Amino acid sequence: MSDTAVVTPTASTAQLPAVQAPAAPSAPPSGAAVIQNEQGKANSLLNTIADKLDRLVTLTVVTAIADIDVVQDDPNQVGFTCRPKSGTTIEAFQTQVNLVTGDIENLISRDFATNTAYHSLTEFHLAQVTKSSDIVSTNLKAIRDLAVQISGRPS
Repeated sequence: MSDTAVVTPTASTAQLPAVQAPAAPSAPPSGAAVIQNEQGKANSLLNTIADKLDRLVTLTVVTAIADIDVVQDDPNQVGFTCRPKSGTTIEAFQTQVNLVTGDIENLISRDFATNTAYHSLTEFHLAQVTKSSDIVSTNLKAIRDLAVQISGRPS
């Protein structure tokens, strides 16, 4: 025995919206309008890039020591996330560099700063800060050069 649903159409008293006739075709845009539109698109792209660059003012490098859980994000993809185990102590060294002002802020947990076993990790962390800063500088210069090239302005 199977269940079957029967749908009976019913009349509706609701009014359907009036159908409008299609608009008459307009003349193709002039050459000046096309150029202005393309310039508008380029300016929009440059504004979007400028907005993103404004948000990229802080470089953060973190070196942390903790018991971690490794979680595979998606079983069908390569990739995983490391998370500190619940309730575990985290020893860390964090450096933030403001790429506009050049201000540098270091936050170091007490054990990370005083435990001689972490000395090589401190050197590693500082090398990562230097390397990251160099990479960011190179990337920002490449983005700037691209923006200048797109805008057509001399550098």
